Amino acid sequence: MKIVKPQPVTDATLISSTIAEDDYAVWSDATTYAAGDYVISTDTHTIYRSLTADNLDNDPDLEQLAIADPLIPDPAIINWQVISATERWKLFDSKPTQQASEADNITVVVAPGVYIGAVGGFGISAQSVTVTMDDGGTEVYTKTLPLQDETSVIDWFTYFFTPILELSEFVFTDLPPYADAEVTVSIDRAGGIVKAGQVVMGPIWETGLTFADGSGFSGLDFSTVEADIFGNLTRVTREATRLSNFQVFLDATQLLSFDSRMRSLRGGVAVVWIGSDDNRKAAISYGILRDYRVSYQTPDYSVIQLETQGLV
Repeated sequence: MKIVKPQPVTDATLISSTIAEDDYAVWSDATTYAAGDYVISTDTHTIYRSLTADNLDNDPDLEQLAIADPLIPDPAIINWQVISATERWKLFDSKPTQQASEADNITVVVAPGVYIGAVGGFGISAQSVTVTMDDGGTEVYTKTLPLQDETSVIDWFTYFFTPILELSEFVFTDLPPYADAEVTVSIDRAGGIVKAGQVVMGPIWETGLTFADGSGFSGLDFSTVEADIFGNLTRVTREATRLSNFQVFLDATQLLSFDSRMRSLRGGVAVVWIGSDDNRKAAISYGILRDYRVSYQTPDYSVIQLETQGLV
């Protein structure tokens, strides 16, 4: 079992990106905005929509700070609605379902300034992904992973008529131990549109062994279906995610350190949970810890049950 706590990507550590930050015009205190106008902030990398007419000199970033400040019980009129991160920064906003999209390729170069053992991606739609690590201008690692599942192709009929299935997540966990290297993630689809919801990287914490090199999981759907008194259904389709259940065999002497690590993830800290590096097994999850417990214990080892919830 591997756990990766993502290293935050900031203006200082994002060296380059093929995605421009030009979704809309940058907010200006000299411009009067109509209701429905969109702007961006390059300070917080956020897209805003104006909620009021004659919207002049109302800084949307300062408005969000005021709304979040508990010492301001009744903020002034709310002039701006937060829409999402800008396209360039959707890859790092902890919302895998809000995808950035580009033709042919999305490439980002990050210099995290710390040891990076793993790189993962979620909400991906592409043909392949390549991760490269450079230390002082010298390439020390590169690997390409196809993102198409061809296991259903078993004969000529399925070769021609079975739809190609895409794998929407990936993880690389064998990056070499360099303390100050640059990591390049290139997501590719020649002649098509590439989409990416989240790219994460960080050090690896290895803890125990997962049963059967994987996990159990179930679906969690946020959609609603309501029936009126005549049985007519009103359907609202929303996002869905996975609830993953990992069974981990752990040395009994590691129980206290394991408990400390789990408690450090309380309050919805998002990490990458890896029951298997094979992305076809649905044993990779980017999400929060819901529950953990010791289900069986001997003097030498313990069996831990972990339940996690994927982010949307």
